[in-house]
Amino acid sequence: MGQRLRWNKLAQYIGNMRLQTKMVVSYILIILIPILIFSGYMSNNFYNNTIHDTIQSNQYLLDVEYNKITNNIDLMERTAQLMLLDNKVLDYLVLKQEMDTLSLIDFSRNVLPDLVRLQFNNPNIAHIRMFFNNPYTKELWPIFLDEKRIAGAPWKRELLELNGLELWEFDTEDRNVMSLPTSESFQKQKPKVSLLREISYGTDKHAGIVQIDMYLDDFFSRVNQEDQERQSRLLLLDRKSQYFYHDQTSFVDNIPLEDLEQRIKSAAATEASHFEVTYNGIPYIMIFKKIDLLDAYIISAVSLEEPLHAISDTVRNLIMISVVLIVILSLITYLLSRIIFKRLRMLQNSMNRVRNGDFQVNIDVSGGGEVGEIALHFKMLMKKINSLIVDAVNKQAAAKEAELNAMKNQIDSHFMYNTLENLKMLAEVKGQYVLSDALTSLGRMMRYNLQWTSNYVRLRDEIHHIQNYIAIMNIRYDDRISLQLFVPTAYMEHEILKMSLQPVVENAVKHGLYTNELGEELPLVLSIKVHEANDYMEIEMMDNGKGMDAEQVNRINYLIRLNDADFRQVQGASKSSEDKGNGIGLRNVNQRVKMNYGNPYGIQVQSVEGQYTTVSIKLPTLLFSKGDAGLAETSDRG
Repeated sequence: MGQRLRWNKLAQYIGNMRLQTKMVVSYILIILIPILIFSGYMSNNFYNNTIHDTIQSNQYLLDVEYNKITNNIDLMERTAQLMLLDNKVLDYLVLKQEMDTLSLIDFSRNVLPDLVRLQFNNPNIAHIRMFFNNPYTKELWPIFLDEKRIAGAPWKRELLELNGLELWEFDTEDRNVMSLPTSESFQKQKPKVSLLREISYGTDKHAGIVQIDMYLDDFFSRVNQEDQERQSRLLLLDRKSQYFYHDQTSFVDNIPLEDLEQRIKSAAATEASHFEVTYNGIPYIMIFKKIDLLDAYIISAVSLEEPLHAISDTVRNLIMISVVLIVILSLITYLLSRIIFKRLRMLQNSMNRVRNGDFQVNIDVSGGGEVGEIALHFKMLMKKINSLIVDAVNKQAAAKEAELNAMKNQIDSHFMYNTLENLKMLAEVKGQYVLSDALTSLGRMMRYNLQWTSNYVRLRDEIHHIQNYIAIMNIRYDDRISLQLFVPTAYMEHEILKMSLQPVVENAVKHGLYTNELGEELPLVLSIKVHEANDYMEIEMMDNGKGMDAEQVNRINYLIRLNDADFRQVQGASKSSEDKGNGIGLRNVNQRVKMNYGNPYGIQVQSVEGQYTTVSIKLPTLLFSKGDAGLAETSDRG
């Protein structure tokens, strides 16, 4: 019973849906859902194939590098062996008395060149050195050196404890042993790997140390090659937990190397050769191989960021194609439904226009049937609504007029004029001409405000009022404000609502002046331009102040167009006093323009943060007359 009830509710819900909605839902069920399932399946296959191919290609590179390292190990071991097979070399290391000059010259001419040649014949070998601990043996550079030169080497004690076994040592710097062991002899150079072996004679008698060096660029060339793939990097991890890699790239910066070492050793314990891991949101594949003789690992770290992005782009494109296909089918359905339900669509469009504020819509739907009957009732409803709107507008206009009259009667104009005139004369007597000019401007402003004989004035009068206002503001702001007029003379006699420009200019001064990061108080330039379109005049007021971001501009344009009830609700919901003050002056001007001239006219705000703010007022093209009836062309004031 419950399941049947749910099915009935679902069927009712589907039945109440519009035809276009039903078609779109059908397309989604038929096309989009299977494509999403297929995309998920393909994405998983792409991912598995990408992982497989990445592992194979990088495993091959790792094997190539491993073979190269093995060959270099053999080369270094053979070189050390060849040096120790020469009896003359060993005899020279264990001299029991100083060699005479002729013998020393003979040794340096016949034996030493063979050792030097051994290094030059193997260009990958960086150094061949034999360190001796015998007071009778003399240093012959660059092969035979005194052990005192490596007295502070960190590996020496460990080597002597191995009792003749070889020691492989990685070092981040090539120590200069050709000079005495001072601080200058440990200058940082290229990293290297060294084969170290103790030289003994007799029974447990220490004769010296042989050292074969190879720079890491040659031993493990891919470590420092800059031409490696951008999404992969080869690293070397030695037995002392040191990493060697190309230090000119940020690839390894995102990888915590200590954690990587622990994971490699854990994976090696399970005989695995690779594993996947994610660091800082980036997925990696780590492929590694151990070099047993060195007790070290070579690691290929491969980032999967780009391959996974490519897979995501492919799936996204597939979904986008499906969405476009659904949109196209929906448009076709919409066009067909317009043809089939033309009269119903006309009635629906009329209702939409009414919902958007057009109460003068002509409902051009006639004939009988259900649609014609609905249209008739809708026409009667609109007639009643328009009647109520006219009554409401008249009442609102009367209320506004009463408020303005109340404001006019609050101040005794003669008292104010006489007081200002006395103050001006006193300032001139005292030589305070700046104060005198300010009082003159203030008096003109008050006369303009208090002599309210009509709601309409010339554009010239309103501009003079603005000039007086800016003159007063410049006293406060040290002449930082300037006014530029781009108003043709012919427009000066056009009609404009009194006090409709001054709130805009006041807004620009209040919000436009600012101080930059250097503490400089920047000047504010206001410009007023007037131009005429087909059947209306547009006044554009621009300032070069700090401007607003797109969100603030959208909010102000939204607020100035709200009706009173919605505006009070929005302002009441605002938490800060700053939010409550945004756009109130502009909204009052916009309401007065629409009340006097009609809905097609009003205010529009544009701004770019840090550059400018522009307020455009759209007005009908009317010539001013004393009786408020002088029109440039036949027109009503809304």
